[in-house]
Amino acid sequence: MRFARLAPALVLAFSFLATLGFAEEAVAPAAPAETAAPEVAPDQTLGPLGHDSQGRAGRIHVVQHGDTLWDISDAYLGTPWVWPSIWKDNTAEVENPHKIYPSERIWISPHEMRKVSDAEAAELLARMPEQEQALEEQPMPAAMGDPDGPAPMRARRTYRYSEIQTAGFVTLEELEGAASILDSNTPRTMYTDHLEVHVGLGKGEVAVGDQLEIFRPGDFVTDPATGRKLGRVTEQLGWMEIIKVSDESALGVIRMSKNDIAKGDHVMPRRLRNAEIPIGDRVDVEGMLAYTPDKRVQMGQGDVLYLNRGTRQGIMVGTPLEVFKPMGERRDAVRKELRALPDHVVAKLIVVEAHDETSVAVVTRTSTELTRGLSFRGSDGL
Repeated sequence: MRFARLAPALVLAFSFLATLGFAEEAVAPAAPAETAAPEVAPDQTLGPLGHDSQGRAGRIHVVQHGDTLWDISDAYLGTPWVWPSIWKDNTAEVENPHKIYPSERIWISPHEMRKVSDAEAAELLARMPEQEQALEEQPMPAAMGDPDGPAPMRARRTYRYSEIQTAGFVTLEELEGAASILDSNTPRTMYTDHLEVHVGLGKGEVAVGDQLEIFRPGDFVTDPATGRKLGRVTEQLGWMEIIKVSDESALGVIRMSKNDIAKGDHVMPRRLRNAEIPIGDRVDVEGMLAYTPDKRVQMGQGDVLYLNRGTRQGIMVGTPLEVFKPMGERRDAVRKELRALPDHVVAKLIVVEAHDETSVAVVTRTSTELTRGLSFRGSDGL
C-alpha cells in the first residue's frame, strides 16, 4: 500500500494530521482544492478534494494494485477500523460488493465510502460548498485600471487545527443527557480498541450503527463576569460503535481509544468536526476568557481557551477574535492634558467549537501571558 500510515488520533474528522498552519484556497468554479491534504510523503499524496450534494468535503481515490478498503480507510480517515461502518454497498448484484479493482474510483468522506463512476467523480470534484458559492456570487470590484474587466479571484483562507477532536467541552444540558460505560464481557480494569462494552442507553435512545464519543468530565467553565457555570471541560478518550441494542442497555465496540477507558466513563452522540476551518468575517462581540486548560497561565500557539460568549452573541466556528488589554489614558507632560491610547492587542484566536453561550478557541498567536478574565473582541483576521 503506497499511503502513509496516519495515527488514529483524529478518526473521521477527515484526519488532516498536519502541523498547525494556514492554507490559501482560491475560490474558482471547477478547480478542486488541495488545502485539506494531510501531511504525507511526497510520493504518497491522497486523492483530490471534492464536495457532495450537501456541501460536505471528501476525496476521490483511484484504486491501485494491492489496495484494500482497510488500507484506504487508514490513509484517508486515520484508522482502518471505520470502513465497515461507513461503506455503502451500491453494487448489491455483485457477489462480493466489498471487492475493489484497480482504476475504480472511490468517494471517501467522514460520512461514507463508496464506488463512483467517472461522471459522478467529476461532479463531486467540480462542486463547491455553499459558503464558497456565496463568495463566488458576491460582486467584486473590477481589476485595477480595467473598470470593465473581470474581477480578481477571491482567496479564501482556512486554518488547520489537527487536534480538533481533542478540544473537549460539554454544556450542562449535554452532560445531563449523557450515559456511561456499564461493564464489559471481558474482565478488564481498562478498556482499549476492539473491546466490546455495555453502555446505559437502551431501545429508543440508541440504534445499531450509532457512534458515541467517550469522554471524562473535568473542570467547570464559569463566566468570569457572573460566576455562572457554562459547562465542563472534557478529556476525550475515544469513540465506539453500537452493535446490539437491548431494552435498557446497548453493546458497542470501542473503535478508537486515545487514553485508557474505564467503567463509568461518559458517552454521548459523536460529534464529527472538520480540521480545516474556514476563517470567517469579523463579528461585533466582546467577552472574556473563561478558562485556560490545566490552569496554565502561559498560552502558546495551538493552545485551547474557553470563552464566555457563543452563538447567541454571533460567534460561530471560524470566527476570528483578538485578546486585548485596554491602555487607558496617559498625561501629556508638554500639553498638560490626558491623551487616550489604543488598546494593546496581545493575542489572536479562532473559534473551533461554538455553543449557545460558550465557545472553544485556539490561540493562533500570542505575545504575552493569557489568563482567565482577559477581554476579547471580534477581529478582522488572524
